[in-house]
Amino acid sequence: MTTIAASGVASTGGAATDPIYLHLPVTDPETVSALMEVADGRDRQELALTALKIGILSLKAARGTVDGAAIRQEGDRLLGTLDERLAKHRELLDDALGGTLRNYFDPTSGAFTERVQRLLRQDGELATVIGSQVETARRTLDELLVRHLGEDSELQALLSPEEGNAFIDAIRAQMSQALQLQSQAIAGEFSLDRADSALSRLVRELKDRHGDLERNVGARVASVVGEFSLDNKDSALSRLVGRVEQAQGQISAQFSLDNPESGLTRIVQRLERFESAQATRSQEFELRVTSMLERIVSRRDDARRSTLHGNEFERRVGEQLQAGGLSADDVFDAVGDTSGVIPRCKVGDFVVTLGPDSAAAGAGIVVEAKASGGYTLKATLDEADMARRNRSASVCLFVHSAQTAPAGLPELHRWGHDIVVVWDAEDPATDVRLKAGLLLAKALCVRANQHGEEEAASLAEMDGAIEAIRKQIAGFEEIKTSARTVVGGGEKILNRARLMEEEITKRLSGLETQLGRMRAGTGDGQD
Repeated sequence: MTTIAASGVASTGGAATDPIYLHLPVTDPETVSALMEVADGRDRQELALTALKIGILSLKAARGTVDGAAIRQEGDRLLGTLDERLAKHRELLDDALGGTLRNYFDPTSGAFTERVQRLLRQDGELATVIGSQVETARRTLDELLVRHLGEDSELQALLSPEEGNAFIDAIRAQMSQALQLQSQAIAGEFSLDRADSALSRLVRELKDRHGDLERNVGARVASVVGEFSLDNKDSALSRLVGRVEQAQGQISAQFSLDNPESGLTRIVQRLERFESAQATRSQEFELRVTSMLERIVSRRDDARRSTLHGNEFERRVGEQLQAGGLSADDVFDAVGDTSGVIPRCKVGDFVVTLGPDSAAAGAGIVVEAKASGGYTLKATLDEADMARRNRSASVCLFVHSAQTAPAGLPELHRWGHDIVVVWDAEDPATDVRLKAGLLLAKALCVRANQHGEEEAASLAEMDGAIEAIRKQIAGFEEIKTSARTVVGGGEKILNRARLMEEEITKRLSGLETQLGRMRAGTGDGQD
């Protein structure tokens, strides 16, 4: 067991107080091992004080009251100490490595340089060994050449050009005899005096075959000439010409429009019937499509001019919120047909009550959907305030139709406790605005439900996230323009959509983190 005595100075608002002296028995094995690595005395006390301060700051961080300045100061001090020790270690390592390398590779006194010079100099070890080996090989080769090719060698005596050389005389005699025999044999084969010579046999064979060849060639030529004569009706050429003329006549008849039974005539007639039928079907289809479009446009114009359009937009807003933005324990009520707190006032179409697991359990969000024109920003905010009061809600989510929204109104923006969203029910790309607006409304409910300054999330960060989401949503218009005007702009559209998706996902994650942080702070307060 290691016992330490620690003292510290508590500060509140920067004012120092009297030191506190502690006498603590340390029994944790890991803590004891860490303290034993430092020498006993002031160093160990400083290490213990630093660990104690870090632990207190960690506890404060767990409770949501982090002293950022203290953490930054201690972190800088630790980094400075680590940097100083690493610098000293680097200097020691550089000195040791430099000394070792100088001992071996110094150009003037290094051991490696000296050894190489001893090996490579003119009278060095390498030159001596190579010279001795070359001299030994040279002497051995000289002795071998003298023994086998010298003046007294057997080969020199055998190949001597002098007249008394028996070997050369024998070769000359054999060559003369062989040439004479070959000359006689060749002359005998080309002599007509011998009946069995090659020339005599060739002459007899030519005489025998010349007569048969002449007769056969004459017969064959006469037969071939007869087959290629047009005077003979049974000849091959006459039969071929007749078949070609017959086939030409049949083909001409099939490709003639004068013949009603020809293939070309039947093809033309079939194409004309098919073209007529296609023209009739196309005209009927065009008439049906035109009629349907006229009815659709007429119904849409009637719906926009009537109150049914507002009811339809209100219904679709409710469906979209229920499908994409509510948690499992949130309660969604359609209250547009009932009066609220204000007598005979039905402002406020939907009310979202946050569930018991939320950081602002029981808080209400009123949703007002508008698809009518003539609204200004001031009128929008006034009606949003009335909706909050009428439905006893903390936050109002005001949803404008993109077709009737005031000119210049941002797609997503916050004014105090009111959030205004511009949503197009016909464009799925704008659904993310509605989801982001609902998440922001939940975050504002959590903020309104909390009163401690240390437990509240940063509104500046939330406003920045909202502004970034609004800018990314505005980028959908750029995508539409690129898709309409540039056929080859597919790569630009894909890159823009990918960047927008990443940015919106990051910002939504930030909003969810803020909600989680608020929820954690509220949970600590309840405990």
